[in-house]
Amino acid sequence: MKRAVLLSLVVCLLAGTASATEYGARAGVSLSPDQFHIGGHADLGLVTDSLRLVPNVEIGFGDNLTLIAVNGDLIYDFPNTPWSVGGELGLNFSKYDFGNLSNVPGFEVDDTSTDFGLSALGNYRLVLDSGKTLLLEGKLGLVDSPDFKITVGWNF
Repeated sequence: MKRAVLLSLVVCLLAGTASATEYGARAGVSLSPDQFHIGGHADLGLVTDSLRLVPNVEIGFGDNLTLIAVNGDLIYDFPNTPWSVGGELGLNFSKYDFGNLSNVPGFEVDDTSTDFGLSALGNYRLVLDSGKTLLLEGKLGLVDSPDFKITVGWNF
């Protein structure tokens, strides 16, 4: 838990120092685990010519599991297109619901886990007339992350 607090503090500090920060909300579904997730993100803008840093937090519900993911996305924007690809390093906190099994005498269950996850991602960003950004994103879990995740986001 101390790691999560420290990581969250670092993300907040980075968000406060970036001049082109855009904040947004996100929601979507994942496969394996089969979940609905909601969360928020901070698009910190360009760190190099075409690379953006986008930390985000998501909470997933379903499949007898609650998953809290604290992620750092590094995204490459293809020039003159709305398409991007990138990678995600995340810290995943899982709490399992074993139902009645956790009450059985002698049956010891560790119902929580913390793992580092790694995913590949692709997204499409549509800039609206209002200047807001609509995002459609797909993620492929490579290590200790949901197998596939699709997310819709909106920058305020």
